[in-house]
Amino acid sequence: MKILFSNKKINLNYLILERYECGIVLEGSEVKSLINANGSIDEAFAIISNQQLYIINMYIAPYLYNTTAKIDSYRRRKLLMHKNEIQKISYQIKKQHLTLVPAKIYIQNNVIKIEIALAKHKNSKDKRETIKDRDAKRETKKY
Repeated sequence: MKILFSNKKINLNYLILERYECGIVLEGSEVKSLINANGSIDEAFAIISNQQLYIINMYIAPYLYNTTAKIDSYRRRKLLMHKNEIQKISYQIKKQHLTLVPAKIYIQNNVIKIEIALAKHKNSKDKRETIKDRDAKRETKKY
């Protein structure tokens, strides 16, 4: 498994409850651009619309040697997941007011996969506590 991108802000901004692996529908030039690590998922999130899963605000840079029509870098991309998993996630989102955020994009068996996390947004007090805990662990490791 080769990790192409990871969301570095996810542990600071969200409390992760569950992680799911799913496929993603991409154009050919987007695949080539992702393999060259030209993109970002830091500001991306996923939504459920008409019982289908989509990722929004994921940036994939245009491939330099693309000779076909230009593709929007921030377009909505469909995520591939089983219907019963989508229904389960949808129920949890509505019940507990959760968010779907991408954790990482990686290549597994020559297929690009995305890991999305079912997460709860942290408030500023929780973020400060996370930073304090991280700093305390760093200090104890020094000595």
